[in-house]
Parts: sequence; C-alpha cells; structure tokens
Amino acid sequence: MTPQKILSLFERQYLEGKLPADLEPTCASFAAWLATAWELLDGEQRTLLLTVGAALWSEGYDSRAGTATKDLW
Repeated sequence: MTPQKILSLFERQYLEGKLPADLEPTCASFAAWLATAWELLDGEQRTLLLTVGAALWSEGYDSRAGTATKDLW
C-alpha cells in the first residue's frame, strides 16, 4: 500500500459520505488504540499520531462549537 493509495481511500470515504456525524466516538477510539500502541511506537511515530489525533479532535470541536470561539480561556 502506498501513501497515495491511502490518501485515495481517505478521499473516497469523504466523497461517499462515510464520515461519522459525531467525531467524538471516533476520536475516543483513536485515543484508545493509540494508548495500547504507545510503547510500540518511536518518538517520531508518536508525534505524528498525536498530530493526527489533534486534527481529529479539532474537527470534532469545531463541529460542536459552531461559530463559538476557539479560545479555551
């Protein structure tokens, strides 16, 4: 599998409307998986996956917040 094929799979999921309406369970599942895999990952992999998780969380936050401010303080 190549990165380009994976990106195509991501795009297909999006275009077919297969994104979850509520990202919170998806984010929680990703966090649970990452927690179990944590010790098997090196620093670079951890950083990359934390970035993916942050983007996923951000998208869910934006969906929940609507036009509310992103400033948590």
